[in-house]
Amino acid sequence: MLWYKRLYMGNAAEKKRAVIFQKLRKDSAPSGVYVITPPSERRNVLDIHPASQVCGKEGKRLEKLYGREPLILGIAQGYDEALALAGSMVDEIYRATGDFDFFTYLNLKEYEDL
Repeated sequence: MLWYKRLYMGNAAEKKRAVIFQKLRKDSAPSGVYVITPPSERRNVLDIHPASQVCGKEGKRLEKLYGREPLILGIAQGYDEALALAGSMVDEIYRATGDFDFFTYLNLKEYEDL
């Protein structure tokens, strides 16, 4: 899995940052953790996945969906925090650009071929 260099973190996830990263690096899914990725389809703004979908055998399914390793833009503890974090990401980008073009704003040119 690939990591965005300015990773967005939810407050609860930030408190457990070390444990979450340790488990993800060992390809083990931390319970209740969600990851935010660039959209798999242009009609989406962002995608939210349980961490279990980026680890182990499930991670291979996500790689097939994206055609490459998924890029993790954000990490949240719990689905509600993931929704709030994704919302704040969308708000930040819209306020800065007047659009929802994550690829340009986050400088993700290598992911434009979705």
